[in-house]
Amino acid sequence: MKYSFYALMMALSLISCENNDNTIDDPRPVDKSLYLFQFKSYAVKNTVLYKGSNGEKSTPDESYLNNYWSLYQEPAWKKISLDHKNKTIKLFSETSSTDFTYSFTIVNDSVLIKENNNNKPSYIGDFNKNTSSFTLKRTYRYVKKVPRNDQDALLITKSAHFGTTQFENIFGNIFTTPSEMIKAGDQVLWTNIEYSYKE
Repeated sequence: MKYSFYALMMALSLISCENNDNTIDDPRPVDKSLYLFQFKSYAVKNTVLYKGSNGEKSTPDESYLNNYWSLYQEPAWKKISLDHKNKTIKLFSETSSTDFTYSFTIVNDSVLIKENNNNKPSYIGDFNKNTSSFTLKRTYRYVKKVPRNDQDALLITKSAHFGTTQFENIFGNIFTTPSEMIKAGDQVLWTNIEYSYKE
């Protein structure tokens, strides 16, 4: 009788343990929904220069950029937040007048934003979840077209964009090809810079 009482108590104890509502914590890391990145460093990835009168191509070193962009080493934005829940990326500067917020999508590690009511998303950089880092891609462009005759005016454009510049991005507007750079003062210059941010 004593033995059956203990057997019954053991059985009840086992049933009680099986119905325990306590769960073991999932050891897998939970994906964060909000990242706040701080600027750490920059790297000039490539610089390309075409000069007239024959559109000769060269790849000047980084010091050449100081002639055109004195502040290229510092990004316009010191901090970046990436909000996965609301699908927004915000770029923070030292002054609130240059803070920007965009909606974004991620394809592989590439971050694409919607800007200026453009239907085609713009590539802004790369997000690495494993290292909690973000690489902002910026490209700087300078084009100079000297007058072809007395009626023409000197044309100079200088701009900065998200993403990267390649030959096909810059030729096709002012100059269709380097062979159109027939004057000694004609010039096409671009550089691609990566700004690294870490959490």
